[in-house]
Amino acid sequence: MAKFWIIVKQVYKRRVKTKSFLLFLLFPLLIFLLINFIPQIFSSFDSGDKPTKIALLTDDPAYRNAFQQDKKHFRFNEKITTAQAAKQALKQDRIDGFITFQDPQKPVYYSNETAGKSVLQQINQHLTSTKIAIEAKQYKLSQQDLQKILAPVSVDNKLQGNNQLTSSQKEKMSGAVLLLTLIIFLFVISYTNIVSSEIATEKGTRIMEVILSSVSATTHLLAKLTAIILMILTQLGFYLLCIALFIGFGKDIPMLAGFLDQFNGFPSHYLFLNIAFIIFGLLLYIILAALIGSLVPNVETVAQFIYPITILCMVGYWGSIAAAEIPDNLLVVIGSYIPVFSPMMMLARMDLLAASNLDIWLSLGILIVTIALALWLTIKLYRHNLLLYSQDGLWKTWRNSWKYAKMNTRKER
Repeated sequence: MAKFWIIVKQVYKRRVKTKSFLLFLLFPLLIFLLINFIPQIFSSFDSGDKPTKIALLTDDPAYRNAFQQDKKHFRFNEKITTAQAAKQALKQDRIDGFITFQDPQKPVYYSNETAGKSVLQQINQHLTSTKIAIEAKQYKLSQQDLQKILAPVSVDNKLQGNNQLTSSQKEKMSGAVLLLTLIIFLFVISYTNIVSSEIATEKGTRIMEVILSSVSATTHLLAKLTAIILMILTQLGFYLLCIALFIGFGKDIPMLAGFLDQFNGFPSHYLFLNIAFIIFGLLLYIILAALIGSLVPNVETVAQFIYPITILCMVGYWGSIAAAEIPDNLLVVIGSYIPVFSPMMMLARMDLLAASNLDIWLSLGILIVTIALALWLTIKLYRHNLLLYSQDGLWKTWRNSWKYAKMNTRKER
């Protein structure tokens, strides 16, 4: 047992101290921050901090007072009253733009540069509110009558079933699913390469005979897998901490609070199921990667041998993209029960509330049973594969390994 933990500690420490692990640790977090905050960054550049210098070519005091009182967004130039003076001031950059009222129903804002979205919104807001006030006065409407006319109609969205999402929730959840499955895809690609190269490196240096003389092949394999699992748990633990901070502090930030409100009433146990699918899915892939890594003759051929796993992972990711749009599609439903695809496809269907509890637990059960079978097969072949140095391709090496394992099993009997 001491040898087991020595290998675990050695592999874990060596891997988590690398720059690539730290970069990979922060990469999904960076993606999330970019997706959520880039629109706000661009919008902040849209209007700037300075008030817009503006002139109005109208004698109506109501319009002029509206812009004159809004000192936060506008710096109103009351001296400019003619089109010629406004054009001259705009040319000399003394104002940013001016509004004409040749058609009272369609005022025009002239400027040298395209006006920002927020500037146009503020202009529209002032012009609309002033126009309403003027017309209300003409029709002799009281303030109470005006409030009744302008009162918005509030519509509540009530779903027929408890297992459905509103349109806004579905849109938010689809985005979250695509981000989550992308992270799983990156996890699988990264960790399968780590596992296979970890085993292939020692095998390629021909020191495996020395290692196996002091520790059993099963202990060697399980220690390597345990170290990789601890790496995964370290990374997931970091993300869970970030999520907890996001939920804790996000309530005080309007944008984040609105995002969190979309998930009110979402089944709380789905968080556990999401983590379960991620961990068990990664476990299946790293076990398969360990098996393939033991077949690799040297570290240079790892990419060639690991290619089938990459293809399976890509199919699962594409399936999750389809599941985010059409979760009840027949191919998506079938794929969500296939162990190499279910960590992404069933996760997508589950988070969109398109799968029943029976479907979810059945898929998870099939995944766990497959992991047990894959681990048994890997342990069975691993001790023979470590001393098998073949320059043939993956499938020929696999057949030779299987024949060699069966021969040794008969001899042991």
